[in-house]
This record gives sequence, structure tokens and C-alpha cells, in this order.
Amino acid sequence: MSNPEAHITQMLNNHLQSFARKDVTGIMRDYSEESVFVTPSGPLHGLAAIRGFFETFIQALPTNFFDSFKMNRQEVCSEVAYIAWEAAPWIQLGTDSFLVRDEKILVQTFAAYPPFPSA
Repeated sequence: MSNPEAHITQMLNNHLQSFARKDVTGIMRDYSEESVFVTPSGPLHGLAAIRGFFETFIQALPTNFFDSFKMNRQEVCSEVAYIAWEAAPWIQLGTDSFLVRDEKILVQTFAAYPPFPSA
């Protein structure tokens, strides 16, 4: 792969677009059975646990959540991607970090303030 940062940026954009469409199957294409998703409630290991998080989280979102979603920062450095976002009035600060290897998210961290009920 000649430019891994460009590939990770493209994968992150596809991941965010799947999230905005509430497409859990699309979101899950970026993970493998070895993936770990770290939340304030603790780590989730593997596809079934991560899928369960996204299904619950997306189902709990207010109807106009995505209308208020705003990306404040997006960075890709080597194998790591970082985003900071908001969706006021529900979430004033959301942040995710992604460690990407072999074209899959190996580790993702997630936090939101105030904490969203499903987080």
C-alpha cells in the first residue's frame, strides 16, 4: 500500500458515512473478530459485541441527531485516526480514536460528554 494514511482516511470516511446512514452492516465491514472497541463501560471484543453496541447506540439516537452532527477535528497519523465531534444538544463532545491494521480497525476508543445512555 503506497499511502496508508490516505487509505485510512478513506476507510474512516466510509465508516462515518455508514454511521450517518444507520447502516450497521456497513459499519461492521471495518472490524474483524480480533477488533476491540473500548467504551467508558469497558472493552468490547469481537464482531458480535461491537455489532451489539452499534445496534443499541443507533437505535437510541434522537430522530434529528445527524442533522446536528458536526465534525470538529479529523486527523490521521500513521496507523492512528482521531476524530472529535459534537451533536448538540445531546453530545457536546464526542471523541474516537482508531488503530487500523491490515485494513481493519484493530482498536477503537469512544467517549462522549455528556455520556449517551447506550455508551
